[in-house]
Amino acid sequence: MDSVAVIIPVYNSHATLQRTVDSVLAQTMPPTEVILVDDGSTDASGALCDSLAAQHPSVKVVHQPNAGLAEARRAGVNAATTRLITFLDSDDTLAPDAIEFLYDKLNENDLDLAMGCFMRIPKKGKPYPIPHLREGILDGAQFLDSCLTLGSQNSSCCSLSKRALWLRDGVFPPHDSRLPSEDVITNVGLAFHIGRMGQWSKPIYNYYYTPQSLTAGRRLWQVERWSEFFALLHSRLQEHGVAARYERNLHILKIFTLSFCTVDVDPSHPWVDSVLGSHPAGLPLKTRLLQRLLRHPSLLRRLIALRRLF
Repeated sequence: MDSVAVIIPVYNSHATLQRTVDSVLAQTMPPTEVILVDDGSTDASGALCDSLAAQHPSVKVVHQPNAGLAEARRAGVNAATTRLITFLDSDDTLAPDAIEFLYDKLNENDLDLAMGCFMRIPKKGKPYPIPHLREGILDGAQFLDSCLTLGSQNSSCCSLSKRALWLRDGVFPPHDSRLPSEDVITNVGLAFHIGRMGQWSKPIYNYYYTPQSLTAGRRLWQVERWSEFFALLHSRLQEHGVAARYERNLHILKIFTLSFCTVDVDPSHPWVDSVLGSHPAGLPLKTRLLQRLLRHPSLLRRLIALRRLF
């Protein structure tokens, strides 16, 4: 049986970390290693990490100055000694059979990466799954298509993959970057090294969601951060000669991001103005509508608040 590591970046999550680790230790197929990366926490999270390591031989701890999610994940990959890895956020949990399900799919289908889906758990109301837009076995090019399609749910936290993939050049963002989204960048990097991967809409990851966490969790970012994000994404695609092919996809993602994931959108900002002035062929009606409304941010925000654009 292959060895598996679960990498958990930790930042000020003392209140939820025990629950998260308990879900890993209770797996029907327990991992070989549980790597807690304390990313400069200022609460008692670091001490709890050390306590958990003292109680459980499989738990290892890495302490580092705060560097952000991507660097915490990178530190976990470097600390792991296993052939396979998965990631878990420190306020979420794994379904009891998550590792076993992904492990079986990966080996049965000779995959580099196997992916399940989220179970979204709101603070109020019933949990519900977030299925994949496309299921089954994909090659690297098809996975890249999926990663750059609005609405796709391709999270590293829902996957089990070969650790060697994460050691390849161009997977993680540059060391000095603080990006609003790591998964898209890393998945695009992985896509260029993947031979075969699989996606299944079986919920294996419990994502605890509250509306307040969107801002507290830094979902709403400044324009400059998103500009940096899309510049890096375009650069990665250009390195592999496919940037022109995905011009429409990137534009749809930019419009959605400016509409729903950005604070203080100023249409006169150079990057925003360049996005709003671009009109690739074949854009969906909703994208074209949002693009026009972004010239009038206050109206757009009112419509979003009234849930007229969801």
